[in-house]
Amino acid sequence: MSAFMVSIEHIRALVNAGLNITYGPLSWQRTIPTAEQVERSHQRGMPWGPEAPDIARATRTTLTPDTAETVGVMLMAQNRRSIDFRYDETEIEELYIHGPSTPRTTVELLKAIDCYEYQACETPDWEDTEAYRFCDALRRALIPQLPGWGLACWGIDTP
Repeated sequence: MSAFMVSIEHIRALVNAGLNITYGPLSWQRTIPTAEQVERSHQRGMPWGPEAPDIARATRTTLTPDTAETVGVMLMAQNRRSIDFRYDETEIEELYIHGPSTPRTTVELLKAIDCYEYQACETPDWEDTEAYRFCDALRRALIPQLPGWGLACWGIDTP
């Protein structure tokens, strides 16, 4: 497998896609809740416990125009970490400044997420990174925007 730095336009397209989600702001877990937090966030017989909202606020983040640049920097940094790990390098990532990007279709954006993940996944902790969780959240938010998604049956009961 080879890895490369995606372009700033690529990162901008991902961040801008997240800013333009149809169903509200894109949100994901910045950090994974500890076992203690998970236990405190649940209450037997209830969908969540009394501490769940505070724990969610402490471990989640939301993409907004004010956080767009920070998110882009985080994505660039993980891409650079991946390449440095893969090729045993210690390069500094390119400076990221958020800005507009060319409008893309949902399919193009889903493919761009796959491309980014392929380039950024070389570190052993990839699945524990915020970049991984951002990509997962963005993919899950984009899929319902595909044509026909809202018209498809929820469950399949007959052959």
